[in-house]
Amino acid sequence: MKKALLSVLVYLLISQGGAGIVMALIAIIYNLAGKECPILTVMSVAYLYFMIFAVLVCWKGMKVMEIPATFKASKMKSSWILMALAAAFFGAFAGNLLTEITKLPNFVEDNMILQLADSIWGIFTVAIVGPIAEELVFREGVCGYLARNGAKPVKAVWVSAILFGVIHMNPAQILDAMLIGVILGVIYIKTGNIVLTSIIHILNNSIALTQARVLGDKAEEFSMVEWVGGNIPAGICIIVGLAGCAYLLKVMWKPTPNPSQREGGEKPTPNPSQREGGELVKSEESSLTTKAAIEREKNDACISSSEREQARTKFNH
Repeated sequence: MKKALLSVLVYLLISQGGAGIVMALIAIIYNLAGKECPILTVMSVAYLYFMIFAVLVCWKGMKVMEIPATFKASKMKSSWILMALAAAFFGAFAGNLLTEITKLPNFVEDNMILQLADSIWGIFTVAIVGPIAEELVFREGVCGYLARNGAKPVKAVWVSAILFGVIHMNPAQILDAMLIGVILGVIYIKTGNIVLTSIIHILNNSIALTQARVLGDKAEEFSMVEWVGGNIPAGICIIVGLAGCAYLLKVMWKPTPNPSQREGGEKPTPNPSQREGGELVKSEESSLTTKAAIEREKNDACISSSEREQARTKFNH
């Protein structure tokens, strides 16, 4: 547990602290030169490089990630993928409405999101690199590390989800991020990799940037609660969304939600608690155990046959 928590702290210090220091230094240099600093471009590029560096430190230095094993997608039927996407949609929709109704303070200005959506570096950082880096840190590095080291899957999912919500450091994003974190944690535990969770995370961030770009200056005035018809319809949507999300997660949490586990002769989904360098450990152990049991049965049969033969010989004499 301590190592997983420490890896999140290291990731924050490097990605946020390092990027902040570099941004401040570059801004000072531009100011001394009497030029206007392209702050959003500098911020996007700084975060991009420091996020990658932070992931490398957590992977190579702290050994909390198994790369490239976590990028090896397991075989899944389209119905299971659709369930995962639907759960993420229901959860994100309900989370956004819940955040707006609770009127939690928002420290991230909408115009900043809009400006990031107009920058190629901003789009690349927020919509692609950021989601993959966070999936590596929170799903693989926290959830996976805990599951591989004896923690119950439910505990691993909730710890990673809570940390994922808190590190956003913006009250208006905490509830939504925690809910998405639970959904992504369940998907990760049942698939054993971050392929599907990364795709969902990228879609979530891309939709937010697209919404900001389409609405433009009206993004600050847009209200999802008003869009669905007011507080009462919004409350109904929240209940329905959370219920739908909970039902899908319950179905996905079953012992064999992945159809590839039910097909004869195929290896089960590589649950992170079973994975060792991208391969299954338990399946190999069970195979060896089965072989040993068969050998014992053969030996017992031989011994019994020999004893019966000896008894028959004595009787005849």
